[in-house]
Amino acid sequence: MKMFKNMLPALAIAASALAVNAAQAPLFEVSRVNIQRVSDNTLSVTFSLDTRDIRPGNDREVVFTPVIRAVGSADSLELPTVRIAGRNRYYAYERDGEIDPNNSADIYRSGSGVVVDYSREIQWQPWMTQSKIVVREEVANCCDPAVALGTTPVALLDFTVEPFIPPFSYVALTGDEAVEMTAEGSAFIDFVVNRTEIKPSYRRNVREIAKIIESIDRVKNDPDATITRVTIKGYASPEGPYSNNVRLAMGRTASLKEYVRSHYHFAPEIMSTDYEPEDWEGLRRWVEKCTLPNRDGILTIIDSDMEPDPKDAEIKRRYPSEYKLILDSVYPALRHSDYTVKYRIRTYIDIEELKRVFASTPERLRPVDFSRIADTFTLGSPEYDEVMLKAVEIHPLDPQANVNAASIAMRHDDLDAAARYLDRAGDSPEALYTRGVLAARRGDDAGARFYLDLAAKGGLEQASRQLDILNEMRSRPTVTYLITPTEKK
Repeated sequence: MKMFKNMLPALAIAASALAVNAAQAPLFEVSRVNIQRVSDNTLSVTFSLDTRDIRPGNDREVVFTPVIRAVGSADSLELPTVRIAGRNRYYAYERDGEIDPNNSADIYRSGSGVVVDYSREIQWQPWMTQSKIVVREEVANCCDPAVALGTTPVALLDFTVEPFIPPFSYVALTGDEAVEMTAEGSAFIDFVVNRTEIKPSYRRNVREIAKIIESIDRVKNDPDATITRVTIKGYASPEGPYSNNVRLAMGRTASLKEYVRSHYHFAPEIMSTDYEPEDWEGLRRWVEKCTLPNRDGILTIIDSDMEPDPKDAEIKRRYPSEYKLILDSVYPALRHSDYTVKYRIRTYIDIEELKRVFASTPERLRPVDFSRIADTFTLGSPEYDEVMLKAVEIHPLDPQANVNAASIAMRHDDLDAAARYLDRAGDSPEALYTRGVLAARRGDDAGARFYLDLAAKGGLEQASRQLDILNEMRSRPTVTYLITPTEKK
């Protein structure tokens, strides 16, 4: 413990006489010093001051004033004083009514053996981030100006928070499953009333059948594609008996399937069909967007639990004019065949070929293909970023692609975008680590520790190293005591 030893012998003469013997024990001691920032808005200063050997003389007092001084600027703040008054001086304060157990002036009589427990909470101000606490000592009497005795340093404060900025993590994309793609559309095939066989030249069938043929040809003639399935789903409109519509939807779909299969000689397992006897969902979509006067009433009937035939009859009964419009203009569009052509893209091997595909049809690339292309560029370069961001665009649910996209977004200071990518990044150690990086960049030390710890437990050595760095940075003392307390709280 540093003691404020015999401050007065030489100064006593200059100050006209403080009765202190140079050979006596130390003038006073400070102990139990504790300075800390207890909240964002409060600084706490606590210490004990042993006044037993302070004897300024009957008519004098020694004044101790804690002061907080900014480092690097003129800002300062004086805290309430502690006065150790001689006998006559003390009783003068008492007569004047200034002695009060609750008085913040803290006036004590010398020789009373008091150990002053000093404790103040001060409103935090930004300039205190780097500051120094000292105790200014003065001697005074009733009439003359106070005479400075000296200043004793107590503590240096340094509450600056050095930003913790861990490095980004990038991972290799490993998804190597073949890319499956789909071509789809709708064809409006006309059938003779109440019949199910196809007449290719009947009415608009030449044009509508051509839609299906062209979609299949486009894939079939693509050297990189292999057709894996062709599906046709037929729909009928709600007018007429439901049972007959079942027969028509099923029979017409089967006829279209056989027409397509015979045209291409597909193996039977390549083709599949489905049917919807009455396309009420299609009708609902149209009504919901229309401006008919009774739109809401028609929607209520469509959404009811009535059977199909009574439902159609009820719309016709309650809203005959609207029903006629629907019958003439909407129902024909509900008689359609939706077709889907699924095909698999071959695997590309040569890196130059991969780059050509990336430039023209990147949707044909697997995640691992994007990683191979990115590896030909410098990590963090615009070219690298372009490839990895395209990877997550094409494969939005790939966890590894989302980890890399999150790191790229953070590197460009787009933390909100990084958070969105991390929502789809899974729980791999690399994803957890990257969540820790995001937390750190948001100034969230607790979140950074949480995710880095999880990633370290998952075996990621980089996370363990960064966690150690964070803990070391935050364990730096914020208060350096310039005296050694005899007893810390």
